[in-house]
Amino acid sequence: MTDQESWIDNKINRRTMIRGAGIAGAGLAGAALIGCSDDDDEEASAPAASASGPKKGGVLILADVDTPEVHAGATGPYAIGRGDMSEEWAIGLHDSLMKRRDSLELEPRLAESWEQNGDATATMVKLREGITFHDGKPIDAAAVKASFEAMQDVDRTNSSQVRGLAKTYLDSIEVNDSRNLTFNHPRWPGQIIFDFFHFGVIHDADDFPAYQAMESKNGSGPFKWDWDQYKTGESYVVVPHENHYAQPLLDAIEVRTVPDEDTRALALENGEIHGATVSADMYQRLGAMDGLQKHLGPSTAYWVIGLVQTHLGGGHPANDDARFRLAVHKAIDRARLHTDVYAGVGKPTYQMWPTSSAAYDAAFDKDPWDPEGARKLIQEGGYDGLEMDIFASTNVPDNAALEIIQSNLKDIGVNLNIKKIEIGDWVDGFLAGQHPGAYAAGTGFFWCAPETLPNMNFQFRFPENAVASVTGEYKRIVDAFGAQPTPEQTKTLYNDWNELWASGPWLHPFHSHSATWILSDKVKAAVPHPSMVYDFKEEWWLDV
Repeated sequence: MTDQESWIDNKINRRTMIRGAGIAGAGLAGAALIGCSDDDDEEASAPAASASGPKKGGVLILADVDTPEVHAGATGPYAIGRGDMSEEWAIGLHDSLMKRRDSLELEPRLAESWEQNGDATATMVKLREGITFHDGKPIDAAAVKASFEAMQDVDRTNSSQVRGLAKTYLDSIEVNDSRNLTFNHPRWPGQIIFDFFHFGVIHDADDFPAYQAMESKNGSGPFKWDWDQYKTGESYVVVPHENHYAQPLLDAIEVRTVPDEDTRALALENGEIHGATVSADMYQRLGAMDGLQKHLGPSTAYWVIGLVQTHLGGGHPANDDARFRLAVHKAIDRARLHTDVYAGVGKPTYQMWPTSSAAYDAAFDKDPWDPEGARKLIQEGGYDGLEMDIFASTNVPDNAALEIIQSNLKDIGVNLNIKKIEIGDWVDGFLAGQHPGAYAAGTGFFWCAPETLPNMNFQFRFPENAVASVTGEYKRIVDAFGAQPTPEQTKTLYNDWNELWASGPWLHPFHSHSATWILSDKVKAAVPHPSMVYDFKEEWWLDV
């Protein structure tokens, strides 16, 4: 366990919010903190302040594997999916009413203050005075309400994890005056509502058609899109939003599309770019070079295999059988993946909860690898020789992981065919539950309240998702979370959830997915953070 990881774990457990801890459903990484293990031997640091103090000016240049066009129509602005430092939510195009950094404590953002009523069934929020969207349109109470309402409208905005939270937590939003709103949430009282506020970015509700067509991005964050410098499929630039309450130190951030990792690595070595998200082995190699710094965030997600069940019209019949799902869980050699694919960065994962989660139970945190037991289950179910496709998007770098898992399943009598498809097609199939077999992805949000997970994450969401049955015991547990259970009843529900998952895992986490960045030593931060999940780019600067 590294010093940094120990610090992260301690900070996350310093809870002020009653209950704590729960790619991102939409493709790649999401937001989860894991505990430490003895084999986590990485030393990494957040951007550190220099002795000379923060400096104004300069252009931060980052590389991204994807173009923004890929995601505008499929996931943004409400989806937090890939875990890349240059995603719109991380780069500062959007802002929330309130946000977290490295604990579950909230700090004011667009909201100046907030309070809850006596039984915590309503949250009153007061906005900052004089704030605007990027085009100058006022961000008043009516605009905030419209943004949250648009988020829930499937005909107006693309799908998002936050939509599930809005549908579950919110009964209504009242506009009291131009700066004050009341969010009514009697079905899910308490502080769990703050998970929703953290992720629910504010975007101009009238802007969505143009946003999805890549014609406008009327956001609320400290940086705004510079359309004069936008080169379709190549690069984009964001510049400070002059009317934001938190003025950036940088003059601009340029994001270049560089799909090939070797090319990104060379650009980092040559100083052509200041930062990029890289694979674990590249992280190890580049991080040892002079002039570059390793930046390992807490593990913001898990890499997972999702076995799509048939209740949404896609999937494979074998995935409906708990015996088959359990066999896959037992077949995956996670220790080998940790060494051979992830270069010792992070840790193997055996269950859905990190050690910092209120739902974590050490009884379920044991390596399940048991090829003989897995093969017995396959034979009992009559699945020996079964053929199944597994779908991964072309921007997922870990082909080696899929090949090892393919070999693991072949050893127990299952033939897994790896299908790489374009990210847009992958997302469409994923959201609709139509992949005719399995998929590879990342998943997260485990640092939130565990009750948030079935209402936010696409792979756990309620009432519909592709991999988990949402009837019977699953439905009972989720409904019970919203019935104001006592702390003891909540603990029982967590155990019921864990028992249900362990009896036939509908999602198979196999390794942590950490935010592995390489940054130039020139990159500093006024307030260092260990992870992009809590990233505040307006506080970044260049020591040049």
